Amino acid sequence: MTADDVEREVRQAAKNWAYILDTETIDKTDHTVKLRLHAAPDCFVQVYANTQKQITSYTLVLNRARIFGRDCDGGAWHRHPAETPDQHDFSPEGRRAVTLEEFLRETQQVMADRGLL
Repeated sequence: MTADDVEREVRQAAKNWAYILDTETIDKTDHTVKLRLHAAPDCFVQVYANTQKQITSYTLVLNRARIFGRDCDGGAWHRHPAETPDQHDFSPEGRRAVTLEEFLRETQQVMADRGLL
């Protein structure tokens, strides 16, 4: 998969969620891409992928701080729980691989729980 493929897939997935208002490509190289899926003022989902190093990062950001996230480095996943986003959760649930669609579903719930939707 190329950075172009990832960008295309992210943009397509974002169209399926009403709370995503706009999608912006922040940075892109031959092997990396970073996008922001804007959901509300000062709130967005950031998607980063490095296809060469097999790194994927999904992060929900509010007021320039991570409030939830899931990361994969070389096939090993972990979660940054909404309750403690600075911590790394390596429990079975935290290590579970997720698709962008699954993460966007989780993000929608986190945002609803915080009254952001």
